[in-house]
Amino acid sequence: MLLRHLALLALLVAVTWAQRQGLRPGQGQHQGGGRELIRPDPEACRNRVNHAATFHNGHYYFFSWSHGPTRQHERDWLDARNICRKHCQDLVSIETQEEANFVTDNLRSGNVKYIWTSGRKCNFEGCDRPDLQPSIINGWFWSGSNVRIPATNITHVWRGDWSHTGGSGTPQPDNREFGENGNDEACIAVLNNFYQDGIKWHDVSCNHVKPWICEDSDDLLNFARSRFPNIP
Repeated sequence: MLLRHLALLALLVAVTWAQRQGLRPGQGQHQGGGRELIRPDPEACRNRVNHAATFHNGHYYFFSWSHGPTRQHERDWLDARNICRKHCQDLVSIETQEEANFVTDNLRSGNVKYIWTSGRKCNFEGCDRPDLQPSIINGWFWSGSNVRIPATNITHVWRGDWSHTGGSGTPQPDNREFGENGNDEACIAVLNNFYQDGIKWHDVSCNHVKPWICEDSDDLLNFARSRFPNIP
């Protein structure tokens, strides 16, 4: 148990370091090199309550397709994440079956084709540890909460809603684009029956553009509230 905690701590340190360095969402992708994660804006954090679509499990959630100014907008993974972070939120981290059902219900009711989550593959500097290999199986985590996603081949716990198929007809994640054009499929999107497979998770190159779901970030809210206590 101690070794497991130490391993998780080491992963979180590596992830936090990478995020602070503003590393791109996927090596070899055209992400507008030099773009970085932004800090929250206090006024935007206060106003998030006014445009958040719902309050669920102690967090406000924002659905980009339900808000007038962003209804028609699609963004790449990093842009979507920074829009969330400005408001003391982050892209949604789907850590339980219940939360997966919540996301699925909202995609279905909104007739949304696909959305970004904060799901990320650890494929940057510091991710070469043996316990994270192969990264397509053991290297996934929620960047919004720094929680590891169970190995994609695990069977005794809920491991997420990965699809059984995709563009190449193989189970997800498959990193299909890497073999086609060199783009690492390092981000997790939820697709709405895109391959006649229901509403499922797919690994996708982070430079694609999609609608998004934001979720309150406890870390960002605590950071902002330490300076501006009146943020709800």
